[in-house]
Amino acid sequence: MRGIILASCYTDKVDTHNALKKNRDNMIVKEILNALTGLIIGLDIKMAETLLKTKDFTPYKDKICLAIETCRRYKIMNPDMLRTDYVKFLYMVQDAVQSEALNEILGFSVAAELLTVGRYARENGFEEMLRDPRLPLCITPVPLMKSRDVLNKCLRCKDQTVNELLRATGAKHRVDENTVEIAVRSLNDANCFSNDNVKTTEQLLELLKTYFKPGSSTQGTDLSITEGKDGSRLTHEHRRQYYYVLQSLTLWKNICRQMYSLWTIAEEDMLNPNEKYELRSTGQGLQRVQKAPTLYRAIQDVLAQTKQELGEWVGSERIHLGDDQVPNAFHFIDKYGQVSRILIPILRTLEHIDLLEKGDGSRLHSKGDGQHYRDYVAEVWGSGEKAKQAVLRVLFPVRIRWQRWRQHGRRRQLH
Repeated sequence: MRGIILASCYTDKVDTHNALKKNRDNMIVKEILNALTGLIIGLDIKMAETLLKTKDFTPYKDKICLAIETCRRYKIMNPDMLRTDYVKFLYMVQDAVQSEALNEILGFSVAAELLTVGRYARENGFEEMLRDPRLPLCITPVPLMKSRDVLNKCLRCKDQTVNELLRATGAKHRVDENTVEIAVRSLNDANCFSNDNVKTTEQLLELLKTYFKPGSSTQGTDLSITEGKDGSRLTHEHRRQYYYVLQSLTLWKNICRQMYSLWTIAEEDMLNPNEKYELRSTGQGLQRVQKAPTLYRAIQDVLAQTKQELGEWVGSERIHLGDDQVPNAFHFIDKYGQVSRILIPILRTLEHIDLLEKGDGSRLHSKGDGQHYRDYVAEVWGSGEKAKQAVLRVLFPVRIRWQRWRQHGRRRQLH
C-alpha cells in the first residue's frame, strides 16, 4: 500500500482548478480504479490476471479493505510516518467512499472499520480479559528510574504479571497465548505513545511555571506582546499572555493524551459518506472543506476539561473546524500529531544549555575541559537560567490556530 501511495499523484490530478472545469467525477473513478488495480498486482500477479480480464473487484474485497485498514491503523500508531503522503491516501479513500459511481462499479465500500483491541478481543473470544484487575499493571509503562536494580525489579514484576495473564486467559478462553499477547502489547504500546506524547508538553509547562510568574516580570521574563511587533496580532500584558500560554500548553497536553481516540474520530468524520465535502479556495489554496461534527463534539469535551483544570480562560472558546481556517478533520488532528516533533528539539536545546554551563565537553562531543563553553554562557547570557529564559521568551508568544480573540472591537485570527 505504501508503494501505491508514494507512486500516486492523485491529489495533483483531482484537486485542481483544471479538474473542476472538466469531469472531475470520472477522473476520480479512473484514478482510484488504477490504484486498486496496482494494489492487486502488487499482492498477487496471477490473481491480477483475472482482474484485468473481468474488471470485477468483488472477489478482492477483503484484500483491498484489509490493505487500506492496515495503512490507516499504521498511520495512527506512527504519526511521524507518511507525513506528506498520507493525506493523499486519505483523500483517495474519502473519494472512494463518497463516489456513487465508484461504489457501483466496485460493489462495496473500501473503508472498513478500524481494528481496535476491543474488537480484536471480542472476535477472538477473550473480551473478558479487558476487565481483568491484572491488566492495568500489564499495560502501564515502567518509568525511568535512577536505580537500575529497582528498574529491573519493576520490569521483572511486570513481565511476570503479563505471563500470568496470558496463561490464565489462554486457558480460560481456549485461545492461543500469542493471540492474547498481541492485545496486551498493543495496549501497552498505546500507553507508551500517549505518555511520550504528553511528556513534552508537561515538561514545557513545568519550564513555564519555573522560569515565569504571572504576577511579576523582569526584562528577561516579560512575556508581553504588542500588536504589529515581532509578528504579534494582539496586545497582551505579561499576566494575560502567561495564562494564554498556560492554557495553550494544557490544551495541547489534553489533546495529545487522547490522540488515538481523536484521530480515529477524525477519520470517521472524513470518511462519512453522508458528510460531503466541498472543494473550494479558502485563501490557502484549494481545500476540501468538510464538517466534522463528531470530532467537534470531542474537542468541545477536551476544551471543557481544560477549562475546568485551569479555572481561568483567556479569550474566545470558538473551535475552528470545517471552515476556511481549518478545512477538515484531518487538518485539525494532524497538526496536534506533530506537537512532540516540534517541541522535542526545543527541550533538547534547553537541556544542552545546562551542559554548556557545566562545560561538560564529553556529552557535547567536544574535546577539552569545556571552559570555553562556560565562558560563553557567562559572557553572552550571564547564566544558564537566563539563556533558557531567552529561548522560552521566543517560544511562548505561542498561538493556536483555532482560537479567536476580540481585540480593539474586531476579531483577529491567530496563526
